[in-house]
Amino acid sequence: MALIPAAGAGCSGPSTPPPRVESPRTVNSEVEWDGFDPGAYVQHNYSVLRDDDREILCRIRDFFAGAKIAGADCVDVGSGANLYPTLSLLPFARSVELCEYSTANVRWLRDQISGYDECWDAYWQVCAEHAAYAALTDPRSHLARVGRVSQLSVFDLPRRVWSAGTMFFVACSISADRVEAESAIGRFLGALRPGSPFAAAFMLGSNGYRVGQHWFPAVQLHRAEVVASMAAGAYDVDMHEVRPTPSLRDGYLGMLLVTGRSRG
Repeated sequence: MALIPAAGAGCSGPSTPPPRVESPRTVNSEVEWDGFDPGAYVQHNYSVLRDDDREILCRIRDFFAGAKIAGADCVDVGSGANLYPTLSLLPFARSVELCEYSTANVRWLRDQISGYDECWDAYWQVCAEHAAYAALTDPRSHLARVGRVSQLSVFDLPRRVWSAGTMFFVACSISADRVEAESAIGRFLGALRPGSPFAAAFMLGSNGYRVGQHWFPAVQLHRAEVVASMAAGAYDVDMHEVRPTPSLRDGYLGMLLVTGRSRG
């Protein structure tokens, strides 16, 4: 789950963003993403495994385990300072590309894939409750072999490259512009090959978030808007709302987990 944010804000700062409409809301290119503090983010959100993260992780674990994939080229879009979406892909991955824009987050991710911190062991233990994950006895070494970090904006993702993917708390937390959020969803789904399984998560009704000393914008997405954005690019879609107790912060309604397959 995201720290004070809707996580994954790092896949930001596009070089080719969608056309800007006149709006008083903060757009992605106006945000200083290199000011994102991954250490503060992890400490607030992930140093202790929360029940809401456990629930989300169990659901995506079971989804990917049932998706009948192996030796897949996988992607995690807007990784930020969150490893558990990547961990959920590991047993099925020939490669995992972690796409992130923030320079600070890119440095953090490159350090983590070479040997991730102990706090992530609790997340892997949840994954390993399923036999498909338990069969991978050394996830650290596997991630070091198959993982690669690319400094890349969500708006610049290539089309139809990957065969499984995750995007956690990105579209809702890279600007306050709904057009950019919709574009980010479309770019993610379009980067997957037809029929590829995916898991994506969104903060609902978020009004922004603080990481360390910096405030970052968010879009006040609601379930119906996510449904509409997913409709053109995905099928076999399943949605599940999570209401954290206690909440991570003020200023949001809950979280929405979406799984399905890309139309490509």
